[in-house]
Amino acid sequence: MLNDKLLTLACGLLFLLMIACGDSPSTDQAKTTTPPVVKEMSRSAAFIDYAASTTMLQSELARLATERAQSEEVKALSAEMLAFYGDAMKQLQQVAKAEGLHTSLPDSLGSADRATLEEFGKLTGAEFDEHYQAYVYASQRSQLDHYREMLLKAEEEEIRNWVNEMQLQLRARLQLAAQYDSVR
Repeated sequence: MLNDKLLTLACGLLFLLMIACGDSPSTDQAKTTTPPVVKEMSRSAAFIDYAASTTMLQSELARLATERAQSEEVKALSAEMLAFYGDAMKQLQQVAKAEGLHTSLPDSLGSADRATLEEFGKLTGAEFDEHYQAYVYASQRSQLDHYREMLLKAEEEEIRNWVNEMQLQLRARLQLAAQYDSVR
């Protein structure tokens, strides 16, 4: 009798498990009707987040550099970076709004970016100037790589246009930096 009850219980559990694990027609239908655009939007939203974060960090570092830079060269570079990234952020906000991705824009620096800003805040004089210049050029190269990758993946025209413009601007700045370094 106990064996019969255990066997009935086991069969019932097995039946419930099969129902729970099986795909029902409604699940199959939901899988096929989900538009692939959802995945593209999340990629675009992640890119918008990345672009806004790096732009905000560059702006904050430039603002700090305008206060702390020792050499006239770095003061000029920081003023240029502040204007460039300020304009880039305004344009990015417009692009995000046009594409319905404005909620993907961060409103403040992340913890890693705040830590970077704090590290720069500890530097002074020529040491600050050297680290700031190196950071600007390295981060712009990194941004250029990310933007190049996004250009291949983005389907939204507004994002593609913004990325194209940023790539042109970043390449021009990197070429100027390379020319300056070769003259030095």
